Amino acid sequence: MKSLVSTKQRRAGVLVSLPSIVSKHSFECGDIYSLYPLSNWAKDVGLSIIQLLPLNDTGFGYSPYSAISAFAIDPLHISLHLLGIPLQSRKKEIKHLQSHPSRVRELKIKSIRDYFEANKKEALKDSSRFLQEQPWCYSYGTFRVMYETFEGKNWWEWPKEFQDPNIAKEKVFTEQREEVMFWVYLQKIAFDQLSAVKLHLEDNGIYLKGDMPILTARNSCDVWEHPEYFILDLQAGAPPDHFSQTGQTWGFPVLNWDELKKNHYSWWKERLTYLEHFFHLYRIDHVIGMYRIWAIPKDHQTALKGWFHPQFGIETNEFLKVGIDPKQMVSLGLIHEFKTNHYIFYWDFWKEEGYQSLPEETKARLFPLSQLHIYEEEKHWREAGETILEIFESFSSMLPCAEDLGSVPTFIRESLFDRQMIGIDVVRWTKSFTTGEFIVEDHYRENAISVLSTHDTSLVMEWWKKEGDLEEKLIFFFDRLGKPRPETNDQILEGLLEFVFQTKSLFSIQLFQDLAIGVSDVLENPEKHRINVPGTPDHSNWTYRFPILIEDFAEDFQRNFTLRKWIQSSGRN
Repeated sequence: MKSLVSTKQRRAGVLVSLPSIVSKHSFECGDIYSLYPLSNWAKDVGLSIIQLLPLNDTGFGYSPYSAISAFAIDPLHISLHLLGIPLQSRKKEIKHLQSHPSRVRELKIKSIRDYFEANKKEALKDSSRFLQEQPWCYSYGTFRVMYETFEGKNWWEWPKEFQDPNIAKEKVFTEQREEVMFWVYLQKIAFDQLSAVKLHLEDNGIYLKGDMPILTARNSCDVWEHPEYFILDLQAGAPPDHFSQTGQTWGFPVLNWDELKKNHYSWWKERLTYLEHFFHLYRIDHVIGMYRIWAIPKDHQTALKGWFHPQFGIETNEFLKVGIDPKQMVSLGLIHEFKTNHYIFYWDFWKEEGYQSLPEETKARLFPLSQLHIYEEEKHWREAGETILEIFESFSSMLPCAEDLGSVPTFIRESLFDRQMIGIDVVRWTKSFTTGEFIVEDHYRENAISVLSTHDTSLVMEWWKKEGDLEEKLIFFFDRLGKPRPETNDQILEGLLEFVFQTKSLFSIQLFQDLAIGVSDVLENPEKHRINVPGTPDHSNWTYRFPILIEDFAEDFQRNFTLRKWIQSSGRN
């Protein structure tokens, strides 16, 4: 595929969590090899985009959005089969929907270590070459050795000498060279396997779409090596909304865009350049964060005491000008001095007891201050976000797609529209702003991806059965189109798939489980087939395995015929 001109055509695709797609040659969970039989099936039914959730190394954790490296691929994804290692899964059938990533990763790494030792001379040569080509591996390899040595302990809790990346790199590459080169070797294998998949997909007319998380775990190689790129006393999150009254705290340090700019955004350039070895398109996670992000003191358990960052704030003299002492408002818990003589108002400050206790005349002078710089702030945020997105586009020829879900401010929506950024429209949430009703197929944004579910939502069948008004859904998705009301789960899913493929959206990319026509357990018990439930413990998520081997799934004639029919009739083939 020589350019992305042909990418921006009406297309259908599938989104997968790679470990969930088990093949006959997988070891315990899906891996890079799984993409070969998956792509064969995709080509057969007419899907021309395969989208992957992040593949980043999670260390001892589970979530790929909380990785220990913004670059490194998790060894969990390496295919032993492609490497020629004959380690087989203990069972030929998938008995349980949950895998054990830590155990599987450990067994894979042990097996590849044996392979490394048996082919040490050549393996060390390969590692040295890869290290020269990918210098980020110097710091990652060192960090990984230390991370293993100290059993995942936070890098700021390591012995003092290892908290300094330069000292640590010199010491590790001198005293533990073979060990660090083994971790480099793992990355070299993953690189070779995934870049080969990209070429295979190109030969079959399929595009591979990656995912670029905007944030990085505090205990990561990137924060360890470049703490100046992050504001470590703040954590990112989301303000309160109708989904969460206390907002969301994510724990990730806030990006320091001023410092990144000083270095010409080299960290982002290196990330995008690396991703381009594997992907034709990529998802910009939480694109709103490129404009502004909700920042919360790092030790807070809720997001209530956060603010949008960056922000001008209200200056001391602006309070004094209207006869209000800002220190008094701080003592009442209504505002916060986030930098000298600059204050932010807390979310819903007017609901606080301290605000209610103020004289009405004081309230009348205080409240307008909270709105004082909104226009200037939004203008600044828009310009800053657009500058960052323009820089991203200059760094890579991959087609960017913006994750613009949630409460997106008008000025950001307008900015993304003007930039012609491809967004995401989730059917269950895509409703008329005036009537609150579902919108018809032709009213969807053209420059968007229509989806039934995401990795963070319930599957579409759980939504259909348990969430919202069923009669409203039946009227819109079936009665409106003159179709008989569905009598089976398959008929429900087929009707929803036909709708989402018919939308005006440029791309329509569906979660793999939402394409599981005829798979009774997915249809009857969709809650058991979720990938992630936000706000729940890390280790209770990201372990999902689809119950059927991909090769067996691909042989179902009726399912393939049905999907092919909807994809062709929607002009996406």
